[in-house]
Amino acid sequence: MSGSRRLTQLLTLIVALGGLSACGGEPDSPPASTTPTPSASTAASPTWPPPRPTIRTDQEACGGSTFNPKAVRPYNPDGPAYAGAGVHLAALFVMHSYAPVELESELPTEWQAQWQPGMYPEQNTQLVICEYFDDDYPSRKVETCTYRGSDGTRTTAELRSARFIYRVFEARTGKQVSRFTLPGRVNSCRAVVYGVARGTYYQLVLAEELTAKLRPLVLARRPG
Repeated sequence: MSGSRRLTQLLTLIVALGGLSACGGEPDSPPASTTPTPSASTAASPTWPPPRPTIRTDQEACGGSTFNPKAVRPYNPDGPAYAGAGVHLAALFVMHSYAPVELESELPTEWQAQWQPGMYPEQNTQLVICEYFDDDYPSRKVETCTYRGSDGTRTTAELRSARFIYRVFEARTGKQVSRFTLPGRVNSCRAVVYGVARGTYYQLVLAEELTAKLRPLVLARRPG
């Protein structure tokens, strides 16, 4: 074999071996993608207990023990509007000291926001009803109440007629939506007096009469 042919075969063998080496190596890495990878988002865990909503006191919502229209504040500024179909849930505040707990006028349970489910049921309130004693009403004596203590002592108290003023506010805005008066008709002395009988008692409003007066406000459909 001539020298030139041998040299040609040697060069061909070297090229072939180089190709085998390239084929037998690790494959080239794919080019990096230029599309940005979306970052994983973590859902915020709910706060527990939930933050307490803004619920104002009876003094703020009604305008004080002695009514001051400039002192009225929205009872539930973040709550539902007084709109749509009833029942419009309500809260009743007695702004005088003449009604003992056992004789206070009460709203039907299904009207009261405090009986709704949830940690803060007051936030469902749409109406605030404020009951005031009417100092301008010409009161008169109705009956004398007589009590006998455990030691045999006898005490008396006077039962007098009375009238009460009701102001109804939208809980979210503090806007007055109604005002009316009702006379006291609970015509009996208290059955039990704890401690010494007070000198004067007043007739209180029948719950049935208050309910009847409020029914159109609580149950009627409102614009909105």
